[in-house]
Amino acid sequence: RSGTTLLELTLDAHPALLSMDEQPYVQNALDDMIAQGARYPEQLAGLQPRQLQLLRARYYDRVLRRLPQLGAQQRIVDKNPLNMLRLPVIRRLFPNAPIVLAIRHPGDVLLSCYMQHFRAPDFALMCRDLPTLALGYQRAFDFWYRQVAVLAPRVHELRYEEYVASFERETRALAQFLELDWDDRMLAPGARAQAKGFISTPSYSQVVQPVNTRSVGRWRNYQDHVGPVLAPLQALMNRWGYAA
Repeated sequence: RSGTTLLELTLDAHPALLSMDEQPYVQNALDDMIAQGARYPEQLAGLQPRQLQLLRARYYDRVLRRLPQLGAQQRIVDKNPLNMLRLPVIRRLFPNAPIVLAIRHPGDVLLSCYMQHFRAPDFALMCRDLPTLALGYQRAFDFWYRQVAVLAPRVHELRYEEYVASFERETRALAQFLELDWDDRMLAPGARAQAKGFISTPSYSQVVQPVNTRSVGRWRNYQDHVGPVLAPLQALMNRWGYAA
């Protein structure tokens, strides 16, 4: 709920990139790793080149079943918010992969998740009330930044509010980070969404519209409910420059 679908469609509009909707392929790679007998994460460093080659081959087999049209010169966009909990796997299997971290004011994220009807039991349980959501949010980002400090990935942090307010500027900065030649099609994610025809995330009705700022600060309409649960997230808000 941080603009990840908008981001994915912006990238997918570039001819050098191809996305595959949200898939569990990083988690599948971790499952394959554990099935080989490697304890996670203690034995990541001990994986041998042949094991890593097999794990990557299985990952790409899954990708190609999903994207048979993938061209030899295209790169994959693997967009899944839960990938932030699998950074050690990503760094071990794909050490040169650039990572884009989507950030949005925690108040808007918590409210959006709380108001969303998730069918997956784990998500329904996580979103049952605002304090539980806030705790899950804090734990996820605390884990992320601990891992970033150790593993030092190449990350571009994209703030939702700046992204939708200055869409072309932020998209050009994103393309530069990803070492992409500029393509104007990246400025029309709505057209890309309509061309794809199916998007499995809850954001389809939003992303087919022109990029706008209507959802920024929506949580303030529910401040009496959302405000009290933001206190434990103050350190994260300070990091990102959000006011209390």
